Amino acid sequence: MCVGLVGRVVELDADAPPVAPTGTVQTAEGRRQVCFAFLPDAVVGDVVLVHAGYALNRLEDSDDRV
Repeated sequence: MCVGLVGRVVELDADAPPVAPTGTVQTAEGRRQVCFAFLPDAVVGDVVLVHAGYALNRLEDSDDRV
């Protein structure tokens, strides 16, 4: 079974290398540092699915659950 967390991107690290862009995601459990290698075009405010420290998918923001 895989567990994914939904969170909102609150910060992107400007000094992170392009190969492994990182940033901070706010989830219901708190803030987490994640890698955006699979979503290099993510922007602050995006809602993403995070698994094993990686933002994997961008989700549609249909309400304020996050």
